[in-house]
Amino acid sequence: MNGKRVDKDTYLTLDTAIVRPVFSDLRLQAEVITLSGTKTIYAADCFTLVKNTFEFCGKSIGYAIKEANELLGPYHKIPIVVENVAGQLFVLVPLLSPRSPLNTWVALHAIALHKKSAVANGFTDIHLTNGEIVTVNSSFTTLNRQIVLANALRAAYLKNVEDRHQFLSFASPFLPK
Repeated sequence: MNGKRVDKDTYLTLDTAIVRPVFSDLRLQAEVITLSGTKTIYAADCFTLVKNTFEFCGKSIGYAIKEANELLGPYHKIPIVVENVAGQLFVLVPLLSPRSPLNTWVALHAIALHKKSAVANGFTDIHLTNGEIVTVNSSFTTLNRQIVLANALRAAYLKNVEDRHQFLSFASPFLPK
């Protein structure tokens, strides 16, 4: 199966649940699973799709990692905030090193539940908010850690945004409150 060609305008949306690597035609490609139930294979790796999304939002993945490290501290596999869309954060959780071609990215808002896989030892089943179950090559402990970090990042980011808004509303009498 040939993957869809990835242009600069190919990016992830809030409907994205998981971006994971798959081997198709003896090549590493990215499969995007959405909350609406569609599965699409792209002729690029997962990192390229994530990078395109950041560029579309006017940021870089390096800046997002730096911002997350400032809020949480220095972690290797740190979750990152892609964008704040009308108060809903789009947080992506990496299961391996972010630049690894075999990395799987999971959207925090798409996770309803996760538990150890009954099928394979060392794997975890992620239950998505749309009812679908996806098995990922990550231990239950690693996924727990990543979800805790992602929720801490979400809370710190929202607090930071709220603090900036309060500062700006008190700092200038000309800004609307």
